Amino acid sequence: MARPQKPRVVSDDVPASYFKPQGIPLVTLREVVLTRDGCEALRLVDAEGFDQQEAARRMGVSRSTLSRILAEARRTTATAISRGLALRVEGGAITRPRGADCGHRPAGLHTDDSSEGDAQTVDNKGPDRP
Repeated sequence: MARPQKPRVVSDDVPASYFKPQGIPLVTLREVVLTRDGCEALRLVDAEGFDQQEAARRMGVSRSTLSRILAEARRTTATAISRGLALRVEGGAITRPRGADCGHRPAGLHTDDSSEGDAQTVDNKGPDRP
């Protein structure tokens, strides 16, 4: 049995939960899932320019764990872009830093471990989609 994931500190909310190719209706697209901790790793390292050691410290994980999260996030993002898939941001074993104001959530810790860990491709045409 696998050990449960340690929650990763995610301080930024993503402004949108879906990113998709322009001009194609979402209901016709397949999608890949980027976890929120993966999105945070991309933000810290690639957008903010932190080195992996500092990004790992900010997320509360080891540098090698951050490296694995980052590699999977980059692979998921590259897959979405290169194959014209929708990118859905959700899930992951995350926690919010104390005192963070996340808008609709109360300050303090928030854990969401709804992700299964690996990126997955999902067919948007299902019972919950028109």
